[in-house]
Amino acid sequence: MQSTLVIDQGTHASRAVLYSAVGELIDQVEAPIDLVRIDHEQVEQDPQQILESIQYVTATLLARNQMPVGQAALATQRSTVLAWDKNSGQALSPALSWQDRRASDDLMQFRSAEADINRITGLPLSPHYGAGKLRWLLRSNDEIQCALKHGSLCFGPLVSYILYHLLSGAPHLVDHSNAHRTLLFDIATLSWSKPLLKLFDIPGGYLPHPQPIQSEWGKLKGSAIPLTAVCGDQNAALFSQGEVPEDTAVVNLGTGAFILMPVNAMASQSTGLLQGVAKSDGESCLYLIEGTVNGAGAALTWAQQQWPVDDLFGRLDDWLVQTPSPPLFINTVGGLGSPWWKSDCAPYFIDQPVASTESYYVSIIESIVFMLQCNLERLQQIKHLTTLHLGGGLSRLDGLCQRLADLSGLQVIRFKELESTAKGAAWLAMGCPEQWLKPAIDRSFTPDKNDALQKRYERFSNEIKTLCDR
Repeated sequence: MQSTLVIDQGTHASRAVLYSAVGELIDQVEAPIDLVRIDHEQVEQDPQQILESIQYVTATLLARNQMPVGQAALATQRSTVLAWDKNSGQALSPALSWQDRRASDDLMQFRSAEADINRITGLPLSPHYGAGKLRWLLRSNDEIQCALKHGSLCFGPLVSYILYHLLSGAPHLVDHSNAHRTLLFDIATLSWSKPLLKLFDIPGGYLPHPQPIQSEWGKLKGSAIPLTAVCGDQNAALFSQGEVPEDTAVVNLGTGAFILMPVNAMASQSTGLLQGVAKSDGESCLYLIEGTVNGAGAALTWAQQQWPVDDLFGRLDDWLVQTPSPPLFINTVGGLGSPWWKSDCAPYFIDQPVASTESYYVSIIESIVFMLQCNLERLQQIKHLTTLHLGGGLSRLDGLCQRLADLSGLQVIRFKELESTAKGAAWLAMGCPEQWLKPAIDRSFTPDKNDALQKRYERFSNEIKTLCDR
């Protein structure tokens, strides 16, 4: 049986992974990637380092596993953009990270068009997405202006730059899920939006050609391995277990927390959540509704700067048991994500002016649960849910999982296998096989009555509403 190669290019590392035909992990190689924070708004990466890391992990993995590889997949971080020369392939700019917010002020002029932007793209107007950063590149980089003048410019999502160098023939392509995160893509027609290109003054002729996630992308340079799936990291993570059950949403708890629910059609009502492309194959398109909590692991990192704790993760579960009535934490770390989309307020505690370090950390964990619940209530307006599948580092916390079950009234299932992005990408590359290895369940959390938690959640929700109304 032939194996599947997955190249998983993330914010902090590039990985190459081999899977069997039924989703068994065979081997993997990882290389770290630098993230440069110039200030609180400017966040960059080195495109050449990213390419070299991909080449290293792929070559190392294939060299030590002499077996037939039937197909490959590429999954990448979303909303990171750059520019390069189409003749030489040389990067003309740093890769502006998905975390980069340097276009914030520039985008304020488009507030009057926000409803139209959301209707076309399924996204809010935000500097995290590609349009603002592409505008900044066009106006702030002399090399890009020169390439534009001579017709040799290529720009767009990071995935397009990787594909240019990864595939034979140096094509200029992008998949539907990464194109979507540019804020320039019409998710109904699956094409670049002419009205949005005009609105943002982006020359569409220099953007990559959009292509279905599952399609014939070409062959990897120096090999006969066909690339058959390309997508964003969270899109791939949705499919780590194959098809998602009809009554289930997937929650990935990392630096940020993402709640993903596949749907057959876009939601007609405004929910404050993101809409995007889960998978496409040229004949059909499965959409997704996505909720975003910015301050998940990032909130604990913020707290460590205020109240340093050794072996924090090893202590959290005990603290969650021992602290039944923590203060409320208004978690705006990284800005409020969905469904509020507010970024101009600092995090703060209410209830207790002075509290123990343990209670502060429990408050932060509860705030993550509360924000997940706010998003789940919106999801439930679209489709009835009975189950949550949890993954990511913070899902190891029993106290977090139980609180989420209690508050949502949903069965929460945590799996032993933490990996999701690479495995989901492999499933897509293999054509969505029915025979797929399901990860073993680590623990299932059944909802229990928790009146005190419910009351704290109601107070949290009211405080957030008051904050957003100011």
